[in-house]
Amino acid sequence: MAFKYQELATQIGEDIQQDKLRAGEPLPALRRFATQHNVSLATANKTYEWLQRQGLITVKAQSGFYVKGQVSFTPLSQPKLKSVSIEHDPSNAIFDILQNALTYDRVGLSNGYLDESLRPSTALQRCIKRTAKIANLTANSYGHIQGEYKLRSAIGEFMQQKQCAVSADNILVTNGCLEAVNLVIEQVTIQGDTVAIFTPCYSGLLTALKHKHRKVLEIPCGAQGPDMSHVLQLFKQQAFKTLIFSSTATNPLGFSLSDQNKQQLASLANQYKISIIEDDTFGSLAYSFTPPRPAFSYEHGGYVIYCASFSKDLAPNMRIGWITSTKDMADLQRQKLALNITCNMPCQLAMADYLLTENYQTQIHKVTQTLQQQMATLQSCVLSHFPAGTKVSQPTGGFFLWVELPNKINAMDLYQLAIDENLCFMPGHTFSMSGQYDHCLRLSITQIWDQQLEKAVSNLGKLANTFL
Repeated sequence: MAFKYQELATQIGEDIQQDKLRAGEPLPALRRFATQHNVSLATANKTYEWLQRQGLITVKAQSGFYVKGQVSFTPLSQPKLKSVSIEHDPSNAIFDILQNALTYDRVGLSNGYLDESLRPSTALQRCIKRTAKIANLTANSYGHIQGEYKLRSAIGEFMQQKQCAVSADNILVTNGCLEAVNLVIEQVTIQGDTVAIFTPCYSGLLTALKHKHRKVLEIPCGAQGPDMSHVLQLFKQQAFKTLIFSSTATNPLGFSLSDQNKQQLASLANQYKISIIEDDTFGSLAYSFTPPRPAFSYEHGGYVIYCASFSKDLAPNMRIGWITSTKDMADLQRQKLALNITCNMPCQLAMADYLLTENYQTQIHKVTQTLQQQMATLQSCVLSHFPAGTKVSQPTGGFFLWVELPNKINAMDLYQLAIDENLCFMPGHTFSMSGQYDHCLRLSITQIWDQQLEKAVSNLGKLANTFL
């Protein structure tokens, strides 16, 4: 459940976005606001503080609070409608860039995991120590192939909050979400099959598909996702053997599919008997106060297979992911056994303990609120320092920001200059094999905003300006 001040702030934010409250319009004084909404003065103050951090309202000395309005965004360019079958393989370049991103003497502006300051590290350490004492024998074994039962049960309860009726028997614990997706790819396709993806797409998935010798069909997406009428035609044409997609805070654009589109994808999978893979890596980091429903939660006849992990919101080092499927679970277990038998038992036990004893939802509300505030700061910083005509995405969750540079600027050329200045980001061409995002890049906000980060983004903007 959201705190009262968050509910009030969200409502006021929506009123500002819908122009029910216009820029320059005064807001009630704190005491009057508290009386109007029957809340304490402290709650009223927290509400206004949250809106100030979001940049939606401002305070004028000896005058009061006023609507500041919204940051004006130029929409991202619309993609070409046509889907593209890919022959190009950028995996070598992607590998080199990822290696650079892991070099700690550089300022990482596109990190793919939360800084420790935003993770519940102390609470997880308590869970590790507690489970080591009470479950020593279990912690020192291989454990069940399908995963520790307590963890699977806790995941099942977590999934119920997403309106998914899932039992522990329909869950397979994996080493992160990418292993989960890879296991399902092996289950539902063979070499030479066509796998459809929404593009731009997470680079790790692109390289995985190439290494597995699958053909790739890129379905272009805009700021709100793909054109669903085009997706419908591809289903009708049987243009792919499976579709891999994210429905919430997709990497790197940050859009979330509407409930209508998620329900339509589930229905199409069932209608055409095509198994589709839902990668819900960022599902828990949506900026909404209620967990978004995945496509898996709608009627799908067993043709939607759900994959997720706790790597983005809790602990990247634990590598705890999972698969949820209503069929083929025995075959998935056999694949897992052949690959690496099982997952780290101490980490499974500690994660189960955390989910059962600590306040997971409070942690999620806290971190998503922080990410949303910092994302607004990052957007403003980019638009202030990058060349005129730069466009940025408007993520609905997660910590990635997609930046579209003026067409004259090649992101790989900028990348080479940035590396020399000890700055690192992900160029756009690593998120597609079609070469259509050469003037784009991905940034992230995975740590607390400070002067060092602001200076790094400012310097990257200065480097981008040299190309003009």
